[in-house]
Amino acid sequence: MKTMIKTKPLAATACGILALTCLNIHAQLISSESFSGYTVGTQVTSDTPSPTVAGYTGNWTAVDFGTVHPTTTAGSLSYGGAGYAATPGNNIAVPTYSGAIAAGNSGRMYRLLDSTTAVTSSTVGTLYLSFLYQSGQQGGATVYQMLSLSHTDTSDPNTAFMAGLTSNGGQTGNQYNFGVNNANYTSTGVAANTGVHLFVAEFNLSATAGGDSVTVWLDPTLGTGDPTGGITVSGQDITFDRLAISDYASTGSVGNSGAWDNIRFGTTFDAVTVPEPSTLALAGLGGLALLFRRKQGRA
Repeated sequence: MKTMIKTKPLAATACGILALTCLNIHAQLISSESFSGYTVGTQVTSDTPSPTVAGYTGNWTAVDFGTVHPTTTAGSLSYGGAGYAATPGNNIAVPTYSGAIAAGNSGRMYRLLDSTTAVTSSTVGTLYLSFLYQSGQQGGATVYQMLSLSHTDTSDPNTAFMAGLTSNGGQTGNQYNFGVNNANYTSTGVAANTGVHLFVAEFNLSATAGGDSVTVWLDPTLGTGDPTGGITVSGQDITFDRLAISDYASTGSVGNSGAWDNIRFGTTFDAVTVPEPSTLALAGLGGLALLFRRKQGRA
């Protein structure tokens, strides 16, 4: 039996009814990470305790592949796509290096998700993820610059979703691509460049085993709900409890490495791309934004 999580009713006053109406209209944005409140110039994993952000729990933690992790950089990434509503703050980026890049001077970090953003085998409904991404690696190096969602730990077999640049699955390392469940690597067909790009992923979570799907857009048309196009991978079972950011390359000489900003979770496409100011404020209410249905277990 499927059940719907509901918020408790507010007091039956004119103000209470108005407040409830506002929540129902604007509570589709669950989490917005704009990296405000972090110490500029400090590695995110060293800036503890990590600032409180709706949708997350615990601190950013360094794991795997070296000791150099994204550092908070002043100012937001500037996305040129029409209609996108940025959240003021900072961005995070791996510092510039000269010479060969290896696993010893690049890394992966993660932060646990809370019950409003984590997906279990009992989660049914639709969840959207969006983020801004800029790469400085357009050369021939084998690169891996990814934002990913994982379960249990961040090892590759437990990766439910990744998007950015990767040479996994035969994909060329200089094209934007994504993967689902450590497989199903799919290229967007867009070559890496110096611009800031918007990734949006829609997770459709089903009660049926193998019934989950992911649709990914790169720089989609905004403001009219789900756009046409996108690339869909279906026939999946998706679970995740943490968000990770990885940045490393095996060979070659590169300049600026990856940068990320405005990581958002929500229950509608527009909520994670063109949220209204009042919606951004409601992101801090955490569980009030949760519109997922949950069931007893996957069939």
